[in-house]
Amino acid sequence: MVLQTLRKGASGWIAKIFLLLLTASFVVWGIADVFRGFGATTVATVGDTDISAAEYRNQFLEQIQRIGRSTGKGLTTEQARAFGLDRQILNQMIADATLDEEARRLGLAVGDAQIAAAIASNPNYRRPGADSFDAAYFDQLLRANGLTEQRFVASEKKRALRGQVIDALGAGIVAPKTLLDALHRYDGELRNVSYLLVTAGAAGALPAPTDAQLTAYFDAHKVAFRAPEYRKISVLALTPQALAAGITVTDADARAAYDRDLSRFGTPERREVQQIVFSKPEEAAEAAAKIKAGSAFADIAAARGLTPKDTDLGLVAKAGIIDPKIAEAAFGLADGATSEPVQGRFGTALVHVAKIEPGTTRPFDDVKADLVQELVLAKARRELLDKHDAVEDQRASGATLAETAEKLGLKIQVFDAVDRSGHDAVDKTVDVPGGQEVISGAFAAAPGVETDTVQLPQNGGFIWYETNAVTPSRDRTFEEAKAAVAARWTEEETAKAVDEKAKALLAKAEAGTPLAQVAGEAELPLQVADALRRGRAEGNFSPESLQAVFDAKDGGFGLAPAAKEPGRIVFQVTKVIVPPPTDADARVAEDLSRQLENDFLVQYLSALQKQIGVKINQHVYAQSVGAPTK
Repeated sequence: MVLQTLRKGASGWIAKIFLLLLTASFVVWGIADVFRGFGATTVATVGDTDISAAEYRNQFLEQIQRIGRSTGKGLTTEQARAFGLDRQILNQMIADATLDEEARRLGLAVGDAQIAAAIASNPNYRRPGADSFDAAYFDQLLRANGLTEQRFVASEKKRALRGQVIDALGAGIVAPKTLLDALHRYDGELRNVSYLLVTAGAAGALPAPTDAQLTAYFDAHKVAFRAPEYRKISVLALTPQALAAGITVTDADARAAYDRDLSRFGTPERREVQQIVFSKPEEAAEAAAKIKAGSAFADIAAARGLTPKDTDLGLVAKAGIIDPKIAEAAFGLADGATSEPVQGRFGTALVHVAKIEPGTTRPFDDVKADLVQELVLAKARRELLDKHDAVEDQRASGATLAETAEKLGLKIQVFDAVDRSGHDAVDKTVDVPGGQEVISGAFAAAPGVETDTVQLPQNGGFIWYETNAVTPSRDRTFEEAKAAVAARWTEEETAKAVDEKAKALLAKAEAGTPLAQVAGEAELPLQVADALRRGRAEGNFSPESLQAVFDAKDGGFGLAPAAKEPGRIVFQVTKVIVPPPTDADARVAEDLSRQLENDFLVQYLSALQKQIGVKINQHVYAQSVGAPTK
């Protein structure tokens, strides 16, 4: 944490580098696998600069520890590698070395006096609350991190030189106005339209299909009507609800539970409580004497310069008052009464009750049914594990699920035909206990093969199941599929009719007939939609139909699918509105400029690395982070 304090004063370019390192992996990872000629302790070389394995591993472990401290959770090296932390850190070290090499090539330099002035003027290097630099405190920071002044100054010189390279390259990059205008128009543009909604009713009734038409359709789409594979599944569900049927709770048990926990069955008494806290007990005693003599609690508070806001604890239940002694005093007073001095956590206090709101309790008969069910389920949960062990013992002895259920007095459910999506032979959804997990398991298991037990979440119980039989997928006959064929044919023909009707109306409008006249002749209402926004569904307009609206020119016509199929929308754009720029646009401009700058910096560093030469010793790199090596 102290090292973070030392780093807080870094210039803005450091943040830029850190961001681009997190968002880009440089081309160095594609250069080679294991390079020969490396020292056994070198992870990478950048030009004439070596990055040692020890330095790299130290930074890797330091970052893991820093993340652990900030999140409150330990991070293993395996997890760090999975998150890509090892590559991010090496990327950063390679980028730093690249900039160091470039600074040397350019002959850049920075003096000791300049670094000393920067350190002295940086408030992050000062003692908390101090207005000036304290050399002793700064020395303490360095020693706490195992640094000498010489090492730190040398590090800061490198940072300053890197900053000169980056600032000379990336400073002042701004997003082009043309791009910003295009983005503003794309996101902020509004459109008003007049439109006709063409539905199945507007297209007219379809003639009933002939058997010949349906047969032809069936032959052309036979795969769509194929019967899926079905499985016959036996399921034994052991849940609290299943066990509850054999459990009884007496009225006496329910009454005892009710009496033990009366607070559950109503609302607690609440009181409007006020208090004045005194720093000295004698002041509290004096104030209490004045109240007994006839002074009002509010007058005592006002005399001490307190407002109602300072004294009011609100309308609270006893449990809502933090200080137990104050709570005890407040709920022992009559309405309008003031307590004797009370020694609370924060001083001696006078407590006043301004209002009492009585609590309520629901009668036993009103809650009896729910309470009995609660107690039954509680008993069932306690029996659950014993029953689970009994079922497992039966399974271990070779008993089938049916035999197990019969012996233990449990109910088994048999589903004769279930497909992979959980539907039966007539395409109705089947409520299989355990849902898709059981269905998927049944389709993965062969008949007679024992399956794993499914444990329901939150101690909801256990499920055992068996695949009893398999009905293979097959082609249905026309007679079997006729109803489904007729439905599918009607759906498609209706969609075609709606589309043809809409295209005919659009052609009239594009030929010059006013849209209102087109609507009247078609006996359809002319509707209006204002302030439509790109990609934001509204009313009859889906995101897809809005795309068509925004593809049309001002005053132009178009055809689009309605939000509800098979409807179609014939529309005319009546107005295009481009609102003036807002503060949000200014933020977009800043973000976009920052992204362009980062992209430019990534390209620059990649080019420098190709020019200078970067090599990574993959073997030493893997050893440094504890990764498997080939």
